[in-house]
Amino acid sequence: MLARSGPLPSGDYSYELKWDGFRAIVGRNEEFRVRSRRGWDMTALLPELAGLPVEGVFDGELVPFADGEPHFPLVCERLLHGARAVSLTFVIFDVLEIDHESTLAWPYSRRRAALEELTLGEGPWLVPDVYDDGAALFAAVCEHRFEGVVAKRRGERYRPGERCWIKIKNRDYWRYGEELESLRKSLERRRRL
Repeated sequence: MLARSGPLPSGDYSYELKWDGFRAIVGRNEEFRVRSRRGWDMTALLPELAGLPVEGVFDGELVPFADGEPHFPLVCERLLHGARAVSLTFVIFDVLEIDHESTLAWPYSRRRAALEELTLGEGPWLVPDVYDDGAALFAAVCEHRFEGVVAKRRGERYRPGERCWIKIKNRDYWRYGEELESLRKSLERRRRL
């Protein structure tokens, strides 16, 4: 599933930090595989994730940390330039399959509960916290200058490729201006075509 920009919703939602990293789907079944959301096979670049102790397919973000905070340029160093010294953490925020059973039709609240029940142990992965109070989380995100918040409707099934989640970006985040400029240039190129 993907996220679309929008205002902070209220109602039957759970809220998470928006991690500044690189989206990945990690499968640990008969074979280990790591793919980007657009299908790039990154398996050979991330051998450390083969140690996930649970069979399943997981959706998350590859996040490098510098001084305890996400730092996107480092993910580029690792994935695009092969800098193996850069450590990445797989921040797992959804589960798409457990023990060969698809969870796509399950509501988000059930998938999230199943994810939290897994015993993942120590490794280069983590399951982030979720919050009920989106406004309080967004205020904390802005105070600490993190990227933003993602809102997920608790009763929603997982719909691959659809923009059902809502991302609320912190305009004071250091990369916000860069992302707007990149979007502007992309729209200009499309208009010229």
